[in-house]
Amino acid sequence: MPFVGIAAALLLSFGVADALTRLHYTTASATATGTVLEIDRGRPVVAFTTADGTEVTTTARGDHLRDDPREVTVRYLTDRPTEAMLDGSLWIPPILFMVPLIPVVVWLVLRHPHGPRAVLYRARVRARELGRPPEGTLNLAVTLWLVCGFVVTACGLALITGALASIDSWSDFDLFVALGLIGAALLPTGLDMLVHGLGRYLERAPGATEPVQPKLFGSGTYLGLYGVFFVGAPLVLLVLVSMETDVDTPEKGTATVLAVGCGDMIGNGRYCDDKVALEYEVDGLRYTQTTDDVGFDLTPGDEARVAWDADDPSLVRVEGVR
Repeated sequence: MPFVGIAAALLLSFGVADALTRLHYTTASATATGTVLEIDRGRPVVAFTTADGTEVTTTARGDHLRDDPREVTVRYLTDRPTEAMLDGSLWIPPILFMVPLIPVVVWLVLRHPHGPRAVLYRARVRARELGRPPEGTLNLAVTLWLVCGFVVTACGLALITGALASIDSWSDFDLFVALGLIGAALLPTGLDMLVHGLGRYLERAPGATEPVQPKLFGSGTYLGLYGVFFVGAPLVLLVLVSMETDVDTPEKGTATVLAVGCGDMIGNGRYCDDKVALEYEVDGLRYTQTTDDVGFDLTPGDEARVAWDADDPSLVRVEGVR
């Protein structure tokens, strides 16, 4: 269960801030008429004026396709107008797709051969075999496990509650990182300690009736699930990503190479050495995009022959050097 806490903290760090930003749009946002200036890595760069007269140029969330008008309605956060989206865009934070998996994860944990139900069942069986110890059901070890588990669980809940209650005072989500992530890691750890302490208590307190063995999965079931997850999930993700970046209806043109390989413009992520940043123009609108170099040995300043998608020119591929 501590592993679940670490995994939950990682998921929160990657997704909850995004989800709460989406929620913030429904509670503290306003709209303004804006103009699309360019498309930067698939996202529109828009210029607009807020209600208090502040002029803002920022990269907005949402898609702007080739035939869409340049004049758009922009929805922005009133306390952070550089956080903006095209009004009406269907933006669903990815972490929300994980919500239906929560009951599945709980069900799998409860039916694990070494999960909490199995631990408590074995403790009851051991208590029936050994009987009640002369010194009683509680000792120092049992008390420490239960008390520490309760304290850690309560701290985890308090930190998560404090983070959620402080949404309006967040500054770049620093408060969430300090409170929410620590709480997400502490909560399952505290629950694990409580289960361990309860198991030790039940070992010393034989019940009046024979314990009923819970229905559990075999270890082979979990090995199969791990195989499906670690093999099948990356394959599905790879197919979805490749479908999203395909240039289905190509149009030929040229692009200027802005950068090649790892750096400020492309970043320093995995395989950044094989990436190239391009700038090109379609229908008078400037596009900036990062794509694969595909072995053309391009250098900054080169003119490259490219093909972009007729419907969504932000999808582009390199076809050679001009």
